[in-house]
Amino acid sequence: MASAESKEHGSEWRLGLEAGESAPPPPPRTDQPRDRGRERLERPLQVVTIEHLGWALIALYVVASRLIGLGARPLDAGEARRAIAAFNLAGIGSHLPIVHSPGAGGWIDALTGALFNFTGAGDCAARAAYAIAGLLLIVMAFEMRGYIGRAGALGLAAILAISPAVTWYSRACATPLVASAMALATINLFMALRARPSRRRAAMLGIAGGLMAAADISGLATGIIFVAAMLPLGLWDAVTGRNLMLRIQVWLDRYGAHLATVIVAAPAAWAVSRLTLVDGFKPDRLIATASELMPGAGRAGLKAGVAFYLPIAGLYEFLIVLMAAAGVGIILTLRVRSRFAAWCLMWAVGALAWGLWMPAREPARILVMLLPMAMIGAIGFNWLHRSEFWRYVWIPLALLAAITLYAGGLADFVHATPDPTEAPWARHANLFWSDGATLPTVRRYARAAAAGLPPEAATVAYLGAVAPEIRWYLRDLRPVSDPAIASVIAVEDAAAPPVSSEATVRQFDYSEAWRPDLATADASRIARFVASGEIWGEITPRKATLIRRPIGPAAPTVILTPPG
Repeated sequence: MASAESKEHGSEWRLGLEAGESAPPPPPRTDQPRDRGRERLERPLQVVTIEHLGWALIALYVVASRLIGLGARPLDAGEARRAIAAFNLAGIGSHLPIVHSPGAGGWIDALTGALFNFTGAGDCAARAAYAIAGLLLIVMAFEMRGYIGRAGALGLAAILAISPAVTWYSRACATPLVASAMALATINLFMALRARPSRRRAAMLGIAGGLMAAADISGLATGIIFVAAMLPLGLWDAVTGRNLMLRIQVWLDRYGAHLATVIVAAPAAWAVSRLTLVDGFKPDRLIATASELMPGAGRAGLKAGVAFYLPIAGLYEFLIVLMAAAGVGIILTLRVRSRFAAWCLMWAVGALAWGLWMPAREPARILVMLLPMAMIGAIGFNWLHRSEFWRYVWIPLALLAAITLYAGGLADFVHATPDPTEAPWARHANLFWSDGATLPTVRRYARAAAAGLPPEAATVAYLGAVAPEIRWYLRDLRPVSDPAIASVIAVEDAAAPPVSSEATVRQFDYSEAWRPDLATADASRIARFVASGEIWGEITPRKATLIRRPIGPAAPTVILTPPG
């Protein structure tokens, strides 16, 4: 009876513990006060996942690689042109005699000029807006999670973060980098407008597209390619769908006002930035802009473009190229059935065709081609991450990423500036020196030439086609046309005028250029370049002369005594 009663009440009478059974824990004491301080310290805030850790590492690397030592490397010729344009807009000192390029971005120059007024003109301030654009590029990759997948967005951000070209031009005054960042922002705003249509989002989309087109001529070309890539998708819907006119009418009723807002906002933002912001409206800028979009007569086309961009793509950006090739295969085999993936594929084709065919080539415009390739690679990466093939491909991908990170570290930081003290047979360089890299001696000699000059004597005369980087570092001196009255004379590609024996004359190499020829390199030379940055072929130096005239002592003041 006792046993039955105990079972009814939820307990069973026992003589003791069974073999191998531990004693139950004592009941908690209710008379102890709660340790609220300990509870606060032990409260979990966030469960860190692999995705969280990946984004945190990318963010730390991007901030460090884009912002630390931003002004350590001297400005090269292209950067100096951008900095001088911003310096003239800021109105800090005398205008420097550099013509504003018709392909330049007016709004980014105005932003840099405003920064000069706030912090003072310098190399770091000249690159600050471009470094922010490099950070924006990664932020926009984060926003792509809803369109290419969480793993795809993480892969896109990672390959853009460690890309040697993206890192280099995020630390340089490169307008194609700004155009690329605005292109990714335009895509995100377009997708947001599709999901939740509103006038505000339509206006933001138009402004972003206008700023993309105004930042660089490659941005304008990208905008045209964006629209052209949508046409095949629209034609496909028209051919395969039913009730075409009814669907067009419904679409216009729903999105017509937003389309009109975009059509008005985009040209307005472009016109304000490109035509009026810098030096007033000039109709010839429209003609100059249109001429840059099309290939020039008699210029070489795709073959010359491939030869120009192949070294950077093959020796630095092999991770993006290989991932893009895998992504193309995945999209074409219908592993990924997405209108957005098909549009990205057409975007990449258009960007490659325009970038390779365009005769006015410059190394920074490889970003126009790398961005859609990275997008396609990220789409393929997201599919691979979800498939059973991931166990076989993640190790090779990690190895390629490590090699890319190593090659980028050599190019972007170790061999960022020329070292003329190296032996001629063991020189090191990177692939971004094709248009010339400025030596650190330019800053030192320019400071020495301008040191100690009183304001009335702080003048400089430029003889010949003096490089913009020399003009930038002599920006505190007032330009004069007559070398006879100038305290400092800068000479390049011209004969130096006769000066007194007391003048200080410095002749030096101010820049070095290296253009690799893959046809003359064997596998061992290429391997040494990737492993250590050791180059083959000749480096082309450029020389300049700075002359500092002596400033004589002021004549003594004569005081005449009045007649007594």
